[in-house]
Amino acid sequence: MTFYHTACRETSFTYAITAAGVTHSIARACADGHLNACTCDSRYRGVSKEGWQWGGCSDNIRYANQFSTRFVDATEKGKDFRALVNLHNNEAGRMVSRRWIVYN
Repeated sequence: MTFYHTACRETSFTYAITAAGVTHSIARACADGHLNACTCDSRYRGVSKEGWQWGGCSDNIRYANQFSTRFVDATEKGKDFRALVNLHNNEAGRMVSRRWIVYN
């Protein structure tokens, strides 16, 4: 029996950190122009409320979240309790990654 088949906190953390890592990596790759499938997020261009002009390229969090959902969640085919817990842990990791990217 492998580690990933054991129901424990460490397995939950592994699922969450994997989903977060995929989301973060894809978002950064989009912003850096390394992926042809996405570009940087242009929603934040323009002048802010404080009067400064945004001139950089934002991480494409939407695309990264969609990609991570399709890629990481693909192995969870069933609707049993274990699959639902794994999907929940994956989403928890993506949520943390989205918030970290937005605020940093």
